[in-house]
Amino acid sequence: MGIRIDFSEPVIEKGIVMEMGSGDLDDFYASASDFDKSNLFFILLASLHYYEESGDTVRAAHLSFLTAYYVFTPLTPPGSHQLALHYIKKAVSMNPLSEYKEWLSIMEKGN
Repeated sequence: MGIRIDFSEPVIEKGIVMEMGSGDLDDFYASASDFDKSNLFFILLASLHYYEESGDTVRAAHLSFLTAYYVFTPLTPPGSHQLALHYIKKAVSMNPLSEYKEWLSIMEKGN
């Protein structure tokens, strides 16, 4: 799946959210401009807030996981460890999937 930045629609479509995985984020990061690499973080956040406020905890949890992964692994800005821990813990609390729990233990070790 190819991720693209669309400023006219900063929320990821409902049908696409659950199809997105960490590999998609890695692929995007490898080919995107520096500008879009940063913007994807904000699109993930905007989407997370949208689905959380809509009461869609499954999509919100997945977006929280994707946000944690993106900030921890490819993006790695200052404070990435703290940000990643916040969002992965949020994902686990909303939907305690084994994948999210596995990433929590990885992220707790730091980067």
